Amino acid sequence: MIKILFVCHGNICRSAAAEMVLKQMLRDRGITDIQVDSAATSREEIGNDIYPPMKKALQQKNYSCGPHSARQTTAADGGRYDYLIGMDQENLYNMKRIYGKAASGRISLLRAWAGEPGQEIDDPWYTHDFRGALAQIEEGCRGLLAHVLAEGRGEPVRVAVLSDSHGLLRRAVVRELQGCVHILHAGDIVRESDLDELRLYGRIYAVRGNNDLWQDGLRGLAGILRFEIAGVRFLMTHDRRDVPRDLTGVQAVICGHTHRYSEEWIDGRLWLNPGCCGRARFGGELTIARLEIRNGRIERVQKIILDESEG
Repeated sequence: MIKILFVCHGNICRSAAAEMVLKQMLRDRGITDIQVDSAATSREEIGNDIYPPMKKALQQKNYSCGPHSARQTTAADGGRYDYLIGMDQENLYNMKRIYGKAASGRISLLRAWAGEPGQEIDDPWYTHDFRGALAQIEEGCRGLLAHVLAEGRGEPVRVAVLSDSHGLLRRAVVRELQGCVHILHAGDIVRESDLDELRLYGRIYAVRGNNDLWQDGLRGLAGILRFEIAGVRFLMTHDRRDVPRDLTGVQAVICGHTHRYSEEWIDGRLWLNPGCCGRARFGGELTIARLEIRNGRIERVQKIILDESEG
């Protein structure tokens, strides 16, 4: 049985919410061989229930908030759980102090599992944005669960890569997303509702393209995005000419813009343009790509040619 422990300062807000979210995800999938708990690094809230504003945010999204009594984590937890997951850097510091060096390889930040290494779950005790913190927790839990399930089955993590949909999210594209936990879009989305739909199928990473600068809901996307999936570090931008010189630690560079599929391995680094998946240009083909990642390596890159007749 896989055992997961979420940790924050008081165990009445972020870690407790993460426990409830992941337990619900497991129930929804009928998974019974993963144990989920939560705890605090401090003694301040021992015995207390989930903080009412966070409980309200959970209930508004139909998460079951079962009985909860905050507890303090102990050194024994360091040897009891397979995954020890903190909400912020201060939690990690205290967890390492409590558990000792033996547990260091099993300690991580929750947002790292959403491809955002080093990023923290915002503390709503100070921000008062409980919905925002819950959204971050959900993203982290989805990524964590996808990793645990893939690792348990010995299967690779599948990633769909697309670009230049230009306001046309084809059903052929949606069909190819099945089985992919993560979806990368390298810009020129044009229609914000397409990005919203993609979020239904997996964890979405997207950058703005030159045509997205005119769209209110898209111009705020990053022009260059760095992230990590299953141990592989990515850099993504719309136009290859905008790739920075410093690619230290980057294992894959994703670009779009040309509407032409290209795949190169240069000095052990993948340079991938998935082509156009929306409106073909200059008689070109419609394409996306699919990656398979295992043990921190890209094991397979697959070019997928779409049927243009399928809208």
